[in-house]
Amino acid sequence: MLRNYYYLVAGLPDLLFDQESRDFNVNSLKQEVKENVHPSDYKLVELLYLPYDNHNFLNALLGRGLEPSSLGSIDSSIFANLDDNVNLLPEYMQKFYYDYTGKKSLSDESEEEDVSEENFGEEKLVEVKFEEMFFDIALKSSNRFIKSWFTFTRDFNNFLAALSCRKLNLDPAKHLVGKYPLVEAISRSQSADFGLKSEVDYLDKLLQAAELDDMLERERRLDIIKWEMASELTTWDYFNINFILAFFIKAGIVSRWRKLDTKIGEEMFKRLFDDLKSTYNLSASFASQ
Repeated sequence: MLRNYYYLVAGLPDLLFDQESRDFNVNSLKQEVKENVHPSDYKLVELLYLPYDNHNFLNALLGRGLEPSSLGSIDSSIFANLDDNVNLLPEYMQKFYYDYTGKKSLSDESEEEDVSEENFGEEKLVEVKFEEMFFDIALKSSNRFIKSWFTFTRDFNNFLAALSCRKLNLDPAKHLVGKYPLVEAISRSQSADFGLKSEVDYLDKLLQAAELDDMLERERRLDIIKWEMASELTTWDYFNINFILAFFIKAGIVSRWRKLDTKIGEEMFKRLFDDLKSTYNLSASFASQ
């Protein structure tokens, strides 16, 4: 049974309001939650935020030169000296690092194989191989919300990748994460909705957003889909870690938009605050019955 955090969840609106939208800081929220939940539950928060660490890892490994994310749990100094600090990373990152670079780990007693970048395999992009390794880990979580959320994000991203491949006339096989029925369906289908609109509730909204020329509006609508999914997955979760995980998904979206567009960021912040208040009022009404 999941633990309930009545006082923490009830205090989230005030905690959020105290920060004020212009000073919104997800990491300070994470620290506050860390101090008030069971360690095993906070590990779920860290797992939820691993995609930000994944971004920083690939950024360092592949020399992308992109702006690093500040939302991950792994200190940026570790990625700045990746070769020296690889043993401090999660096991899946370590394995990918050694596979990609062709170097041997200290614990590897086998003969060194030539699996450098040039021989890493061409059937899928390097980034896709890494994502597959990550999702293999994430989808094994025993937590219902974590498993459902990462299943959704994997599928969501695969739809977007397939649409991009169509526009650029690329073979989707190299760009899709995983080998499962949905990937097979969107790889083969020629229909506009991949023949899946009746099976995937959010697909129509995703297709509409993907057609927009306005990039900010496109991203806003895609993030709204994610926001709504986080809410849907916690329909009957009020005070447990699943509710807190959904809160952190929305907080990550708010943080992103504070950087992209101030006006939309303020709207997202208000929406997060209103969501918290309405959810708390609803749960309180159930409790009083």
